[in-house]
Amino acid sequence: MRRRGVALMVPIILAACAGQTTPAVDLAAEEQAIRAQSMAWLEAATARNAAGEAAVFADDGIAFRENRDPIVGPAAFEAYTSADRAANPQSTVSWTIDQVVVAASGDLAYELGSYQLTGLGANGTGDDMGKYVTVWKKVNGTWKVAADMGSTTKPAPPTTTTMN
Repeated sequence: MRRRGVALMVPIILAACAGQTTPAVDLAAEEQAIRAQSMAWLEAATARNAAGEAAVFADDGIAFRENRDPIVGPAAFEAYTSADRAANPQSTVSWTIDQVVVAASGDLAYELGSYQLTGLGANGTGDDMGKYVTVWKKVNGTWKVAADMGSTTKPAPPTTTTMN
């Protein structure tokens, strides 16, 4: 008799569970959280704080930079950033967020924007500008960089051709 009572309750419990929905993700709030995290990263970069910059990366976060192998994880990103700052003592960076798109699930997003670098090189006279894409993922409730890549839009210097 007891089994029969349990058997009758199962459909009722399943029906009740089927009626429950997960709360909707507040995509606007998530977008603002990503924008805030990106600006915290920029503040760390402006302060030349390599550890602060690395802190925005997920443990498996990856950065792609020109002429080098991918940089994986916060420790590798901190080492890369420290070395880059030493090689470019007068450099400054800034970026502008053009768009943030958050997945309906609320756990993945991407950011598109433009960057500008000045004071590059040992003499501080170089510069660069370009576009970037950053993929963000939620890690324990915090947005972290899953992947980051920039591409220069600065025109290449003219090449000269020689005739033989």
